Amino acid sequence: MYVQMTTVRVPMGMMAQFRQHLQDQYLPTVADREGFIGYVLMEQVDDADIAQLIVLWQNQNAVEAFAKTGSLAASVNAFSAVITGVSVQRQSYIVTDQRGLAIANSAAQGASAVH
Repeated sequence: MYVQMTTVRVPMGMMAQFRQHLQDQYLPTVADREGFIGYVLMEQVDDADIAQLIVLWQNQNAVEAFAKTGSLAASVNAFSAVITGVSVQRQSYIVTDQRGLAIANSAAQGASAVH
């Protein structure tokens, strides 16, 4: 399984607008791609202008195939086009161990991970 973690900082009071754009534009684009497993959006409790978006993929190949379409970059860059002053930082990880996640079992059946 492959994970992309994106930290998002929006201008004060703009989290609802960010969340709406995420749900209406970004996630439908990502969810249609082969290898997409799911996502988790976490909004920080003690700083309402920061969120973490975790997107789970079957493997690194799925993300790379999506990136080649240009859709991945356009969607992430669209955050700053829609909300002036948004800051986005993305990191990618290969899951090397997990316990208790039903999604990991479906990911393992879908394709092997690329290291």
